[in-house]
Amino acid sequence: MTTDQDFQFNKANKENISSSIDIKRIAFQALRYWYVVVLSLGVALVIAFYQNRYAERIYPVTASIIILEKEETSGAELLYKNAIVDQYRNYLNEPYILKSYPLIQRVIEELNFTVSFYTEGYILTTEAYNYLPITAKITKRSFPAAYSIKLLDENSYSLEIPASENSTVEKFTIGDTITFHGNRLMVEKVPGRQMKDVFNVPYLMVINDPFGVASQYVGKLSASWAEEGAGIINLNVNGPIPEKEIDFINGLVKNYQQYDLEKKNETADRTVKFIRKQLVKMTDSLKIFEGQLQQFKKDNRTSGHLDGEAQRMFAKVEGLELQRAEVQMKSNYYDYLRKSILESKNLDEIILPTSFGVVDPLMTGFVSEIANLQLELKIYYSKAKEISPAITGKVKRLEELKNDVLKSTETLRATDKIRLDFLNKQIADVEKQIGFLPLAERQLISIQRNYSLLENLYVFLMQKMSEAEISKASSTSDIVSVNPPMLAGGAITPKISQNYLFATILGLGLPILAFVLIELFNTRIQSKEDIDKITSIPFIGGIGHKKSLNNLEVLNSPKSSIAESFRALRSNLNYFIDQKTKATFLISSSISGEGKTFTSINLASIFALTGKKTLIVGADMRKPKIYQDLQLNNDRGLSTYLSGLDSFDGVVQKTSVNDLLDMVSGGPVPPNPSELLLSPRMTQFIDEARAKYDFIIIDTPPMAIVTDAFVLAPFADHMLFLVRQNYTPKMLIKNVNDFYVSGKLKNISIVLNDIYKSGPGYGYGGYGYDYYSYGYGYGNKKGKDGYGYYSES
Repeated sequence: MTTDQDFQFNKANKENISSSIDIKRIAFQALRYWYVVVLSLGVALVIAFYQNRYAERIYPVTASIIILEKEETSGAELLYKNAIVDQYRNYLNEPYILKSYPLIQRVIEELNFTVSFYTEGYILTTEAYNYLPITAKITKRSFPAAYSIKLLDENSYSLEIPASENSTVEKFTIGDTITFHGNRLMVEKVPGRQMKDVFNVPYLMVINDPFGVASQYVGKLSASWAEEGAGIINLNVNGPIPEKEIDFINGLVKNYQQYDLEKKNETADRTVKFIRKQLVKMTDSLKIFEGQLQQFKKDNRTSGHLDGEAQRMFAKVEGLELQRAEVQMKSNYYDYLRKSILESKNLDEIILPTSFGVVDPLMTGFVSEIANLQLELKIYYSKAKEISPAITGKVKRLEELKNDVLKSTETLRATDKIRLDFLNKQIADVEKQIGFLPLAERQLISIQRNYSLLENLYVFLMQKMSEAEISKASSTSDIVSVNPPMLAGGAITPKISQNYLFATILGLGLPILAFVLIELFNTRIQSKEDIDKITSIPFIGGIGHKKSLNNLEVLNSPKSSIAESFRALRSNLNYFIDQKTKATFLISSSISGEGKTFTSINLASIFALTGKKTLIVGADMRKPKIYQDLQLNNDRGLSTYLSGLDSFDGVVQKTSVNDLLDMVSGGPVPPNPSELLLSPRMTQFIDEARAKYDFIIIDTPPMAIVTDAFVLAPFADHMLFLVRQNYTPKMLIKNVNDFYVSGKLKNISIVLNDIYKSGPGYGYGGYGYDYYSYGYGYGNKKGKDGYGYYSES
């Protein structure tokens, strides 16, 4: 015995399975409608073909440069080693510098990428780069514009604004500077190119915004280290014209090398400029003291040489004053540094301490980092559209460094003051000793002190300036090209094979997806497999589709496939009635239009053809119609018998199609058909029928509409529940299964009717299936019934 718990589990399992889709059925539909799949695939491949043919091809261009860690030994480095030659380089900044807007824009303007020429085709407009015999240079740009240009002959051309109603064609001479709609430009010839091939051919000349073009290249330029720890940067640019991208990378590397040299020479330039200002002032003072020395020698008629003691004192005080002058020079540098820090102007151009003899490594490190940070911020500000946390952090670090430099300056000043006080004390002691010398020697020592001090300072500054100029003259760029720009393979877009692959997948996938969706949202029974997934009611057989409008299929065509299906159904019924020689069968379904009348007539005909006395009972007293197919009348029938108006023999009608086949029609429509079926006369009617007939076929109303079938079920030895292919809703089968599981319906099996769809996943058996159309309905002659399903019409 099956428990209630088992029934509930079985029910839940069936409902879960019923929501799945049938893969075999989808595959069969795809094969059945192969032309839809082929059409979809063809359209997708045609689209892919035109996409591959007319889409703009993008090519990769690549190059490599190396940034030397240290410049090779130069002439300046042989003389000395300071920050002018051996500068600090932050390698993490180099990719950002390469992609900086100022550098890229300088390349764009140098290569004249702000002016582009295009040739217009039927479908595509392509850039005519590097083969037109003319070029244009913009000397004054008011706004971006596009002009139609034609070469008329060797010396003239025409311009007009395309697609403009008020535009007029104007003629100009090649080589002249013209003003056209606010833009001043000059069209000139490109040497070595033929002009006659492009005479009177229209081209589109576009004047672009330099910043806009630079923005495009900043976006598509990739600059990355080849690997961690290496000094090699890989440059990559993708574009539709490889020659143009190669020219761009060449120009970028050239300008980057120039930028590197300019950056390296900035310190030397600033140092030379600063020293020259000091030398100008010092030269005048040196001339004055030189004149005084010459005048002293003339007035005192002396050679200007001191005696031994005086010479010793002069040499001593000269060395001390030179040291004091160096300290004073450092103090002047501290003043310059403090002023630059407080004003925060051009901190990336600040002169390094080592240029003026300040050898404190901490101070040199601070100033170098300030210069690099300021340069980084300039690069970030030129690229960033908004303040980022990275920029905020660098600004904060710059402020900290400025405070550190100011503190270090005060510390060095304090140290130098101690030294200066010591030097002043020593100089004062020597001056006391000089005071004991004769007047002439004291005067000569005083003049020579001033002259010698200025001369030594002058020589010192000249030496520093020479060192700076030597470093500038001997310095070379640390940027060296490793791999020149070259085309790195074929076009990366469009991806021809990939596009065809996607088109194939899409072309095949869309119709299959449509079939899947149709299957997924199809709520009608399609096959025996659908029935098995939904219900545990036994499946007894299937009936094919009939072509004619006549319901007497078995009698009119006894050798047809449909007749054979009813014979198979008759044989299968024997297993459910234990080979009884007499039995009562109830024919029912969920809704009208599922073929109850058709099945009742033909199943009864099969029994009659085997020599069994058979009775068809039209138990549908609300809409009796079964008598019409047998060409009988409905004046008397089951309703008149149950009402006591007629006897059993009075309501039985002989059919003309077979002597063993009789029928009881539903009779005139009574006001209370359900109550009549519940009356004792119904039991009496069944008893009399069983006594006189071998088989009784009862045609009932739909179970989902009225309860008559439930009332008649106890009288039947077996109930046949009809399900029509692509018509019966799955939900209604679930309801019948609930009745079966709960025990309200027993001795029931399912018949799949009107099997006109064949193939994997469809139908039952190998019948000939065509379009199906019944001529019956329940409550409606045509159209949809009250449940939203098409009724028999």
